[in-house]
Amino acid sequence: MKYQTMSNILETNKKLKFKLYSLEYLIVKEASNVLIYILDSKIKKSYNSFEELMNNYLVYQESLLSQIDRIEILNN
Repeated sequence: MKYQTMSNILETNKKLKFKLYSLEYLIVKEASNVLIYILDSKIKKSYNSFEELMNNYLVYQESLLSQIDRIEILNN
C-alpha cells in the first residue's frame, strides 16, 4: 500500500520527500528518468523508472522496496 501511495505522490507532484534511517531523501520525476537525492548531500542517482529506483537503490545493502515499512513519507 505504501508503494502505491509513494508512486501516486510522485505522479501527482513530480516530487516525493521521505525519511529513512534519519536521512531525508527527495525523488524527482523528470521527462525521461527519475532522480533520487540525499538531502544535504551532493549525492544523486538516476533511474529509468520509479520501480527501477525502488528495486535497485540500496540503503545499507537493502533495496528501498525491501525497507518500505521503515520509510516515512514527508509529503502531504
